[in-house]
Amino acid sequence: MTADELAHVIEQQHAPNLYSYVLVDPLAPEDKGDPALLAQLREALGASALMRVPRPDLAHVPHLHPVLVCLAVPGALPSRAILELTARAAVRGLFQPRRYLCGWVFSEQPAADIAAHLSRLCRLPDTAQALSFYPVYEPIRLELLAASFKQGERAPWWPISRWLFLNSSGQLLNLKGQSGQRCLLPASAWRMQADGALVERVLRSLSALRAGVNNSFQCQIPSFAAVRAGNHIQEARALGLTDSEDIVVLALHQLCIHPQLTSLAAVRGLIDVACQEQRALAPLLACYSEAHWRHLIQLLPEAERLA
Repeated sequence: MTADELAHVIEQQHAPNLYSYVLVDPLAPEDKGDPALLAQLREALGASALMRVPRPDLAHVPHLHPVLVCLAVPGALPSRAILELTARAAVRGLFQPRRYLCGWVFSEQPAADIAAHLSRLCRLPDTAQALSFYPVYEPIRLELLAASFKQGERAPWWPISRWLFLNSSGQLLNLKGQSGQRCLLPASAWRMQADGALVERVLRSLSALRAGVNNSFQCQIPSFAAVRAGNHIQEARALGLTDSEDIVVLALHQLCIHPQLTSLAAVRGLIDVACQEQRALAPLLACYSEAHWRHLIQLLPEAERLA
């Protein structure tokens, strides 16, 4: 999706009764053009259009808290030029380690209410019901959180009526909030967020691999790559792997070659060796050539094949 196409889709989400917002994360590495984005938004919309989203874990550096920028109030239209500006920033930062532009939010509520809601949404209970702060507004983490809810469940987006962002594979997702009774946070939500940094590490490695091969088909970024990586990480732990490097290596093999690699006896054998003999998994898997891998995955369902 081009920046112009993205801006058009975002523009279509606005309604006369809604506020339109864009969320910017100052913690993201500054890409060329990004430092000027927030300044341009402030100049075009006024300082009153910018609202910080509180991060209690970063209370000592409030200037690094995310910024919720109001692009339009009810009864007004967001500027197409500004939408294109934000869309270009989103596309430009798509495969960066951290996104400067996180997404677009539409709601009937003013900025102070939405900022407070976003901050509350980031507080997730662990298995002991102790609250931890996870920045779930970041696109990768938001993809993981959204995937925790079954289709049709009332996720806790409301009073956000529409929340659009580019996910880990560049797809535009549209989360729709609903008023009324919400479902409880799934047990998997905290676990996926706790693994968020590891998921991001897998995705960075995947992007580096994809950029380093002559045939990019060998390392295509699959749809919902973050969710897939999160599932592979949990599977690796269930198989006995504890070293983060081993977990990342196995997840990369599943993303690049086949998601069901661990169902192969040969691969399970190598994982067992790594666990029992405390050996690194990467050299064990490296004993297989590309031709050998292609031969092995002939035994797996073709519909799931990624290589």
